[in-house]
Amino acid sequence: MKVVSKLVDLELHIGHIERRGNLLLVHSDPERSMPTTIHIAPKDIFEILKVMLKSRELWKFLLILPWYFLGSKKRRKIESTTDTQNKLHSGNQKWDPWE
Repeated sequence: MKVVSKLVDLELHIGHIERRGNLLLVHSDPERSMPTTIHIAPKDIFEILKVMLKSRELWKFLLILPWYFLGSKKRRKIESTTDTQNKLHSGNQKWDPWE
């Protein structure tokens, strides 16, 4: 997840979620991103859900999500096969010992 604003440009990877009293705390993965904790109150959850349920773009995204997943899987497979073919059949390129 990426958070972009005038104050911050942060790549956030979720590490774990915990409940403390009435708050839901979302902790970032300290090994992959800057240590961050998001505090979510119950009213925030209801506001988020209300906005999400009314959003046509969210529903479109959720319906198309399986194709995104399958498409990215196929692309990775195609890229890996073309990479090996290019390395095997690149006779007109100079040999680079650092590749």
